[in-house]
Amino acid sequence: MQTNTEYDIYFDEQLGAVVMDWDGYATSTAFRQGTELMLNTLIKHQTSKVLADIREMVLIGLEDQRWLETEFLPRALNFGFRMLAIVNPTAYFNKVAVETISEKVDKDRLSIRFFEDLQTAKAWLNEH
Repeated sequence: MQTNTEYDIYFDEQLGAVVMDWDGYATSTAFRQGTELMLNTLIKHQTSKVLADIREMVLIGLEDQRWLETEFLPRALNFGFRMLAIVNPTAYFNKVAVETISEKVDKDRLSIRFFEDLQTAKAWLNEH
């Protein structure tokens, strides 16, 4: 498990997925480091599934939204990233940011679902 004050990122063997647990405000550097760590963990464990618990994440900045859309996601898809279960953020502006990014994703390559709680998100990943 890789941990810092903004995130915990690890592979959950029982779930067969990378788990990203974000907390509070992440600087651009921390956000990108954590996101890259997620991808490296996905590749290392040869999985295609990610659980993103972003309930406590405050905001993804505009520059980082663009980076996700134009640089990170195309690369992650090429490495086999196919399923993303997101536990909805409580912060309104982060919820809008995440929904905006998800609308721009190729739905044939990445299945994204939003959930209100962790257990339902895990259940969806377990079904697939």
